[in-house]
This record gives sequence, C-alpha cells and structure tokens, in this order.
Amino acid sequence: MPDKKTARSPIMRNEPLKQRFSTGWRSLLGTLLLALSQPLSAAPLIINTEDYPPFNYPSEQGQIIGSATQVLRAALHAADVDAEFRLLPWARAYTAARLREQNCVYSTTRTTEREALFRWAGPLVVNEWAAFSLEGQDIKASSIQELADFRVGSFREDAVGNHVAAQGVEVLRAPNERENLARLNAGLVDVIVTGKATGEFLANAENVALNHLFTFYRAPLYLACHPSVSRNLIKRLQHNLPPLGEARGAWRHE
Repeated sequence: MPDKKTARSPIMRNEPLKQRFSTGWRSLLGTLLLALSQPLSAAPLIINTEDYPPFNYPSEQGQIIGSATQVLRAALHAADVDAEFRLLPWARAYTAARLREQNCVYSTTRTTEREALFRWAGPLVVNEWAAFSLEGQDIKASSIQELADFRVGSFREDAVGNHVAAQGVEVLRAPNERENLARLNAGLVDVIVTGKATGEFLANAENVALNHLFTFYRAPLYLACHPSVSRNLIKRLQHNLPPLGEARGAWRHE
C-alpha cells in the first residue's frame, strides 16, 4: 500500500497544468486588452493620390504637397491618425481605395455613382470644372452641348470627363492630366475639360497659353475611404476639417 504521506492525489498532479493554462490565458487576455487600448491611429491609413496641382502633386524633393494635401495633413494630425501617402496614376489610386482595406484616395469628386463605394470626409477644397482651348484657336463654345462639334480631351476615371461624356459628348482619354494638356498643345484634341485651377497651373508651368471657354460646375473634393475604415475615424477627421468656405478658397493661399 502506498505511503499516505508521499502519495499525490489526481488533483495535485493536475495543478501545474492548470497553473500554466491560467498563466497563458492571462497573458493572452493582457495582449488583447493592450491591442484594444491602442489608438485608432496605430494602424496607419494608406492615402493614395495623384499628380493634380494645385491640390495634390509632388514637390521637387518628392514630397506630396498642394492645398488639399495641406488641409488633409492638418486634419490627420489634429485627429491623431497616422497615414502613409502614396502618389500614383489616378486610375490606380482610385482603384486601390475601392478594393483594398484601410486605403483612401483624394482629391475625389463625390458623385452619385461613387457615393455608396466609400466613406467620405470633406470637402478639402472646391474645384471648378472648365473647358479650355489653345489661345489663338478659332473655337467658340459656351456650353457642354456645343463641345460635341470638337475633339474633347480628359483622362481616365476623371469625374470631369465622365460628366461631359454623360451629356453625350465623346471624350478622348489620356493617361493623366499632364498628358491631357500635352495632347491639346500638340493639336491632338481641340478642347480639354478639367479643373480650372489645375488647367491654369499646368499651363503656366509648361508655358502653354490657354483660352478659358466656360466654367460649368463647382465640385467639392473629398477624401474617399474604403468601407473598412471605421466610421469613428472618419468622424474624427471630419471634425478637424475646416468649414466649406475655408476649403473653397484654400488653393489661392498655397
């Protein structure tokens, strides 16, 4: 018969296992609580944009600058949200925000077709949509319908070109806005439709003389985020954005 003083009960033999399980559970629980206690900015947003001056474009040093960028960076800082900015062709920037979690894109026109695809913060700035020809060309038009007699240029996935095309005008698409202007200057298109400030900015930089035919829309520009971006984060950003009136004139002070 075993010595009663040295025999160990089943409960005593299982005790170290229970202690290890308890310790491991407490460690896991602590890790989860620590993760939940981290600020929302712990996982940075990926914010995609394009070369679209004066709202968003690269400086000579390669930093993304511009009036919309300035407004957005200030809001991100005030809301304590970490973000990584990436400069891409517009179609790629827009598609990344549509399909990839924690991705956003700016400066984005908020259209009916796009509304349900994203979560929105803004406006950051206001963009005027306009039609331009080259100075000295005998082109007269004062409405979108009158553009149907001309070769009209825009670029891929651009809301301005989409709007004009929806009015029944054929639109020739360039890869980007700079190429759109280059095609106009080369005589490959007769008219370009674009943001007024953008067209004038690029034309001045390239020493191209434009003739402003007419302005046909004022479009606020937003940050558009994949639905995986939390509503709370969007609210925090919105709270730290300037009123619409300040956004409207922001590019003039860049």
